Amino acid sequence: MKSDAYNAKQIPKPAGLLCIAALLVFLLMELPVRLWLQPDPWLLNAQHWYFNQPLRLAIELTLVMLLVAAVRWTNPNILRLERSQTKLLLGCMLASAMLFGSLEAEQLLSSFSAGLWLWLAWFATGFCIGIGQELLYRGLLFSSLNRFMSVTLAGVITTVAFVIAPLHSVRSWQYLQQEHFTVVAVLIAIYIGASTFFQWLRNHTGNVIAPALVHGVGNAITWVAVFA
Repeated sequence: MKSDAYNAKQIPKPAGLLCIAALLVFLLMELPVRLWLQPDPWLLNAQHWYFNQPLRLAIELTLVMLLVAAVRWTNPNILRLERSQTKLLLGCMLASAMLFGSLEAEQLLSSFSAGLWLWLAWFATGFCIGIGQELLYRGLLFSSLNRFMSVTLAGVITTVAFVIAPLHSVRSWQYLQQEHFTVVAVLIAIYIGASTFFQWLRNHTGNVIAPALVHGVGNAITWVAVFA
């Protein structure tokens, strides 16, 4: 596997400026955009505008398209999936679907009563959010860090950032205030485990497509089970 640092040498672009641009997009998407357009839905009431469909899906699709454009501009090589990686990708997607399907089995079964349109809308919404997170973390953040440091160190920093991301840390902070320490510990363990696996996929395949699709499938099942 060729590292991003090696691939970057093949692209006659000002790497330093592209890295700065990628990091700025990352910070913009994870702070004002995340907190405004993508607050933690588990902490909102059912009447919050966040849950309005198809507005929610349209917002998530738009953000994914913007992130794809940003990644294509800063590091297009990581958007290329090799045909030889298809079996690994399909296997990981299936494993993700089975894992999250078993965890959310009861709610997943009841979600079908919501109606086909609403079910598909929330499934696609969760899928887009999972893809967006990977484009941000394993795409923009990790790829930028990897130009200046080792794969291991860049991966560790990316995972730490993933754990304390607004979408995760706000919920954890709420549980801490309620003294639900066990819940917080379990959530942190899940975030670290998931991020480590997605990072392994990113390193092993050399692209962000694989972790994005696997993350998207798991997210989609969770979201349709909880919100449909």
